[in-house]
Amino acid sequence: MRPHHRLRGTSLVAGAAVGVAGALLFGAPPATAGPTETVFPIPVAGIGVGVTGLPNAGHFYMTATTDSDTPGVTRVGPYTGVFVHWRNVSTGEGGITYLDNPGGTQVRTGSGTVVAAVTVPDQTGTRVLALVPGAGAWYVP
Repeated sequence: MRPHHRLRGTSLVAGAAVGVAGALLFGAPPATAGPTETVFPIPVAGIGVGVTGLPNAGHFYMTATTDSDTPGVTRVGPYTGVFVHWRNVSTGEGGITYLDNPGGTQVRTGSGTVVAAVTVPDQTGTRVLALVPGAGAWYVP
């Protein structure tokens, strides 16, 4: 008789746990995903020679941000004065976007897996030699 009581006690505890979990799950508002930020794993690295003739070197990482509330759109930034060469490998769409907005630039890439390279153009009075173009890949909902 004793094993029978243990089983019934365990069943009651398990049933109560399922009931509480169900109340929590069904009573909670639906979960929504927030923006997803992807930092390009390969930074843009380069050397420049300014109007003074003195060289300077640096590197920076680009970021691609997507949000399920705006499907097919990627915000790329935060740097300006660079070109982002992108290709959606899921659809075949591609393009080149010049970033000129300090808050980031929205690009309609379409949904799917997107790959990109970032290059630095020559700027007025400055000669830029990009040693390594930045690169990254991300998924756009």
